[in-house]
Amino acid sequence: MTQPLRTISIAGFRSLAEVTIELGPLTVLVGPNGAGKTTVLTALRFIGDVARLDLAPALREHGGLEPLLFRGQPAARAISIQIEARVTRHASATAPDVYSLVFSHSKTKGLRRQESFQFKRRGGPGRRITLTGTKVEWADLGAATSEPEHAQQLSADSALLSTLPKLGPAEGGSEIRRLGELFETFRVFEVDVAAARRPSAVARATTLDANAANLAAFLAFLKDDQAQTFDQLVADLCAIVPGVTGLQIQPVGGANVGAVVLLNEAGLRGSTPLAEASFGTVRALALLALLHDPRPPKLTCIEEIDHGLHPYALDRIVERLRNASKRTQLIVATHSPSLVNRLAPHELVVCERDTATGAARIPAIDPETVAEMAEASGLLAG
Repeated sequence: MTQPLRTISIAGFRSLAEVTIELGPLTVLVGPNGAGKTTVLTALRFIGDVARLDLAPALREHGGLEPLLFRGQPAARAISIQIEARVTRHASATAPDVYSLVFSHSKTKGLRRQESFQFKRRGGPGRRITLTGTKVEWADLGAATSEPEHAQQLSADSALLSTLPKLGPAEGGSEIRRLGELFETFRVFEVDVAAARRPSAVARATTLDANAANLAAFLAFLKDDQAQTFDQLVADLCAIVPGVTGLQIQPVGGANVGAVVLLNEAGLRGSTPLAEASFGTVRALALLALLHDPRPPKLTCIEEIDHGLHPYALDRIVERLRNASKRTQLIVATHSPSLVNRLAPHELVVCERDTATGAARIPAIDPETVAEMAEASGLLAG
């Protein structure tokens, strides 16, 4: 399934006082700097850290609760994140999986949170699992009694996403495992151009790092195991970077063999190491590697996708985004009018900042209005 996430609702998180975003296979968050685009991706990254580490370690990873709280008017004392998804076996458009996390901190009681997960079962009522404090409760949805079917105690630091996958199928372990895996494996892609320029420490890598630091090794894997995909990637690079005519991957190093990228350029003898290539060329190559990944995670986020790219390149990039969205759900941030003008209205979510309250407004314009504006102006793609 290429669209596991349906909606995400976030309240009290940094600039997100209260937002609900509907997501498609390709969702592009567009708006000026400070409008909340990156904060949406950070909230998703935070849920991934909760799934991998538990709640308390995830908070430490992000600097504690206070830096995450909305500081506008009125200021928040708790954070809430709710996600509707289709990841379990029997989820549907009318019966989605629903995951919710609400947490706060007080001087007297420390970290407090409530977490719940509900999912559909075949041939029976749905199930809801709720964690409040240290107590986990299981109950059938729509049961005649509000009393839980059974309960269990957990450590005060434990989270459903990270703990319940260890339980058996009867307790919903296998179902919540599917949700946890979605967030454990997703990546926020933000190219570190300096790291991507350097030779890779290993000869091959089947997964591209979130900062593209192992770009050469990942390209070596594509060249050896996915030759057709590699050839298409090279053709795309030659089409969007003037002067580039080809790409070579060569082993480098002694006992521990790594990999290096070399560019063939029109009119130049020999080849150019990627370390000497322009910022835009390196970033374009890393982005194309991501978009041609044959086995991506179920969810991929991309920060400021247009950064360093000439508008000339964006037609090809949008085409590759749509192709990649058949293999991974994409959430992309941009403030480029040139990119926006190449997208369809249903692919856009407009973001703005309310300077009076400090809160992001997402979506700032409802999808129907975006479609009407596009039709009237003729600017956006159909």
